[in-house]
Parts: sequence; C-alpha cells; structure tokens
Amino acid sequence: MVNKAMQQRQKKKAGPSVDTEDFSFKSHTLAPVQRQTLEYLRTFIAERGYGPTLKDIANFIGVRSPSTAHFHLSRLEDKGFIKRGDDGSIELADLEELQSNAGPCAVPLLGLIAAGSPIEAIEDTTVTVDIPPQFLIRSKEIFCLQVTGDSMIDAHILDGDIIIVAKQDSADNGQIVVALLEDNTATVKTFRRLKGGKVMLIPHNPAHQPITVERVQIQGRVIGLVREMQI
Repeated sequence: MVNKAMQQRQKKKAGPSVDTEDFSFKSHTLAPVQRQTLEYLRTFIAERGYGPTLKDIANFIGVRSPSTAHFHLSRLEDKGFIKRGDDGSIELADLEELQSNAGPCAVPLLGLIAAGSPIEAIEDTTVTVDIPPQFLIRSKEIFCLQVTGDSMIDAHILDGDIIIVAKQDSADNGQIVVALLEDNTATVKTFRRLKGGKVMLIPHNPAHQPITVERVQIQGRVIGLVREMQI
C-alpha cells in the first residue's frame, strides 16, 4: 500500500500551480496517447503530403477500434492542434504556435521506488502527475514513481522526489534505471553490465553499496524528476 506520507503528497499538485482560468492550460493539455497521435500525424503528413486513415492511426497507437482513433482526433481538433475537412483531410496547426501553447501532460504515478534498499515492486494507482511536454518521447510510455531513500542523492535524486521514467526493457551502461530484481523488489540505480554477464546497480551515495545480481528486469530509464519545494 502507498504510505500515508505519499497519500498526503499526492493530494498536492506536483510541480507549479496552474490558474484554472488559464485558457491555454484548459485547451491545450493533451493525454500521452494524443501527443503520440499528433507526432504521428506530423510525420505521416510530412512524408506523404496527406493524412493517415483512422485504421493507420489505430494501428500506431495500438488499439483495435478506429472509433478510438476518431475520439483522439476529435480531442486534437477540439484543442486546436488540427483542423479536419468534410472530406476527412487533416490540417496541422502552426508548429511554433503548437509548441508555445502546449501545456503540461498528466502521466500515471505508479507507486514508490527505493533509492536505498529495494522495496516491494511497483504498485498501480490511479494518481497522476503533471509533467512538462518536453519529457514525452515518441512511441514510449511515460510514468512516474515517488522515490524513498537517499542512495541517489549525489545524482540529485532526493527522498520524496517524483522521477519521470520512460518505459523500456533494456539499458546502456551509465543510465539511471528502474530495476526489478529476481525477488520481486524494485530499486532505482545506475546500470552497469559486468564482464561475465552479471549486472551491477550502482548507488550515488558513498554510504550505500552497489547491488550485484545475475540478472535484472529493466522497467524503464529515468529521464527527469519533479520536486516540491518545501517553504
């Protein structure tokens, strides 16, 4: 279960507060799948000169029903990112205007992750965190975890921080990753593959020792963090 401290933190909005009367925030905040759809439209139209079909879009975002693709197109249109003609044509908004108007994006906060001794693996919740749009990566799922522990403080990841993670199942040496161990515990550490095939998970605090294991399941790579200022 998520502990009481985490629940209290979740009641606060992570990141800067936003005026709910701000039109650009209400109109231009997109879900991750809608941003992925928008990137797909940009690339498709740039390469071919015309828009994709609903089936093309559904295949790209990994859904079976074209009606789901139609829903996301409608949301993009409602928020001013695209215009659709009666013949099904798609016109994109000006790129510079799009970048300047793009607001924060809500991604799931999946639970706690240890920066110290490993803890029980990631747990699903329905809580979300608003993150800046520049952290979204095309075709990658983004999620957040709240850090507990101090083993990564020299990498500027502190106890209570919320890390932004790009989901992936492999890692390069030197990347900070979310790793699931064989005993179903999870931790955030720097990844290093050793000679002979073993994996070392390296902390960034001299008070903690590296973890060396035969194998590990990579859950994702840390690409940023959200921190609440204590005033």
